[in-house]
Amino acid sequence: MTETPSGINKYSHIFLGIIAVLAILAALKLSKDVAIPLVLSFFCFLLFSPLLRRLDKLHIPKFISVTFVMVLLLFIFVLAGWFVIMTVDTLVRLIPFYAEKVVSLDRLISSRVSEFVDLPLGTSFLSLLPVNWSSLAISSLTSISNKFLDITKVATLVYIFFLFLLLEQQSVIPKLLAAVPKSKGMKIAVMFERITRQISKYLLLKAVISTFTGLLFFLTAVVTGLDLPILWGVLAFIFNFIPSIGSVIVTTLTILMALVQFAPDWTNVFYVGILTISTQMILGNIIDPRLQGGQLNLSPFVILVSLSLWGFIWGIPGMFISVPLTSVLQILCANIKSLRPVAILISSGKSYQRESAKQRALERYLRKQEKLKRGEHPSAAHMAEAEDQEATNVYHKGDFVLPESFGDKK
Repeated sequence: MTETPSGINKYSHIFLGIIAVLAILAALKLSKDVAIPLVLSFFCFLLFSPLLRRLDKLHIPKFISVTFVMVLLLFIFVLAGWFVIMTVDTLVRLIPFYAEKVVSLDRLISSRVSEFVDLPLGTSFLSLLPVNWSSLAISSLTSISNKFLDITKVATLVYIFFLFLLLEQQSVIPKLLAAVPKSKGMKIAVMFERITRQISKYLLLKAVISTFTGLLFFLTAVVTGLDLPILWGVLAFIFNFIPSIGSVIVTTLTILMALVQFAPDWTNVFYVGILTISTQMILGNIIDPRLQGGQLNLSPFVILVSLSLWGFIWGIPGMFISVPLTSVLQILCANIKSLRPVAILISSGKSYQRESAKQRALERYLRKQEKLKRGEHPSAAHMAEAEDQEATNVYHKGDFVLPESFGDKK
């Protein structure tokens, strides 16, 4: 059986689409020195958009609002730079102290393990490591200081791009409407507005949740006497933006630090573990999903894949912005007819499950009523038609707004 021309054409389009996606990803990886500051500036713009809209509602002149936001962002950058410098300097001075604590912990673990397993006298688990971890820690901190100039360059580019985005924000929609036909221009404008509002809400809520997470980590360190409480609070705030694994990393680091500092006093280690894990469980698994709701509507598996993909392309910055970037791609796919199945596949699917359950219940009820009326089972053709109709109805319902109902409120 030969393929029809339309079938061959469909497969060729899919093949070309895959090649185009791979080419775009390769271009993004090669141009990361420019692409990362540009994307970061865009997300800074989205993060500050609610504040800008609030200032506009208060009828504050644009010049004043832009100046205020630029000064606020500059203050955040300067504060972040000062924090990095001070933290690195403090850690470099404290490494010899913690080196002794690690050696003591190693001896303690070796003595406890020797109670159950015969170990040679003077066994040290640290000696099994292929590197000198103390020298490695110092060299890593020194490399951060050496890269500070590169970080400053990226921050400067982000700051410049952010300024021009602020200056251009009022003219973006009019230019879109003038550049393309009226019907398509309005559709693109509405889609752009939806992207900005949805991602702005996500970033704002994520920033609030991350702030409370960092504050609780800071209070945990203060209450238990853990060293460098500000560092753990800031790390908890930052890593909370990395989905799934960020909270695991910062919680593990905090507990390991408590283990090094407090062992063999296990009480404080236990308190640090309980408080940090409880914080992540309550804020990350209960409060955050309730506040976010179905805003991003992304599959957890897709989130992990996007985390790995953008981390491979852009490194750590890519991991931080992987979720909002994937959400933007989903909205774009949802509003391009040929790519709408992609948007459905990467969605969480919760609404489809609910709608499918409702449809199945309705079909069961209708089949039961028809059986009672006719006194017989429905025909196979009728059943197949009902299943096809159910699949069609479920396919066209979802968590995101499709083009034909784009103006409707959810």
